[in-house]
Amino acid sequence: MKIKAIGHLFFLAALAAASLSHGSDFVDDFANADNITPDGNITSSANNGILTLKRTEPEGDALVDWMIDGTTRFSLDPADKQNMLRITPSAAIGNGEWSVFILFFNDEGTYVGAKELIAFTNDTAPVIHDINAFASAEGVTDADSYFVRIWIQGSDDTRLDFSQTGFEFKQFAVISESSE
Repeated sequence: MKIKAIGHLFFLAALAAASLSHGSDFVDDFANADNITPDGNITSSANNGILTLKRTEPEGDALVDWMIDGTTRFSLDPADKQNMLRITPSAAIGNGEWSVFILFFNDEGTYVGAKELIAFTNDTAPVIHDINAFASAEGVTDADSYFVRIWIQGSDDTRLDFSQTGFEFKQFAVISESSE
């Protein structure tokens, strides 16, 4: 089941986000879930350095937004050292899959678009992406900040317990290239 009914949620999230962050790398090892904002049919918890995301219903949106303190976007200014996104997935829960969208904003905080960075996958290999290069390749030229949206999906098999469909992650981070 591929869930794509997302347009209204992009708009609502854009209105709720705070001003952008400046200054340095940001690594979230999931000591808590303070940087995660769930939306739709999903639960989120952070325990022992693992973020667990589980679907609660077979249909509808199941996503979380990742920002500093759950409200502050990341800067696209390379001087702010937040241009590289690193995601370290851990394990599928049931037949869970995850995907990543990047939501972009201009210097006035206005939403300018969302682009899919990673299509649905159950891969557990760490990934790293240069968000400035991604924005340029996708034609997003007027963005100054961004945040990360993780989508969770599973099978549309009605015999499955959807509270047991999801994904776990070890770490999300925005870093400078020199932090590699």
